[in-house]
Amino acid sequence: MKISSSGNTQILNTITQNKTNTDTVLEKIAATKELSGKDSASLIISDALSSQISSLTQNVQNANETISMYQIADSSLQAIQSGAEKLNDLSVRYNSASLGSDQKAMLKEEFDAINSAMQDIAEQTTYNGQNMLSSNYGLDVTGLNELSVDDQEGIANFRENLSTLMQTASDQINSASSNITNSLTAITNLSSANSQIAETPLDQKITQMKSDEIKLTSSVLAQVHQNSMMQQSISALLV
Repeated sequence: MKISSSGNTQILNTITQNKTNTDTVLEKIAATKELSGKDSASLIISDALSSQISSLTQNVQNANETISMYQIADSSLQAIQSGAEKLNDLSVRYNSASLGSDQKAMLKEEFDAINSAMQDIAEQTTYNGQNMLSSNYGLDVTGLNELSVDDQEGIANFRENLSTLMQTASDQINSASSNITNSLTAITNLSSANSQIAETPLDQKITQMKSDEIKLTSSVLAQVHQNSMMQQSISALLV
């Protein structure tokens, strides 16, 4: 079973466009040098404030990238977890002494089909061409190809590992979100101070940047929806 990844390209294009818009705003912020004060002290102060703003806004961009990456990974992990629960149910039924060989063969066939779909999700969960469900991001989904319908202990261990990976993804998202909140607060304060020196207010540019963040979040939600469709593909195998 193959699950289409065409939606990933569209979502990543949207994220890239939003990032480009944010970069443009940050360039404008960094380029604001029209000072009302003519003395060199005002210029030095404005340069220092602009440098701090530039550093903080880069932090915001990096944190947004992190959130996008781990939200995509988390939604795929949830789809794989749903599949693992169904594999466990099939394994419990398979190991019943009351079933005949034909019934067990049917359960094994269903088990293998769901397992294959889960492997497709793990392989196709990418961000900027990089597989998110790998050791590079601390989300290495291992053991899928070793799961067996008659090995309930192996399935239980796999599900436990998934829970750990999902917690890792959640921690990364929460940390990045906190970083964004703190950075935006600092940017707003620094921009207010800089606007007292510069003729061109910066608050409008900060508002535009926040708007781009909302667009980025919306695009990620669309990716989450696609991964939900992956989960439905697994569920369809049980019909």
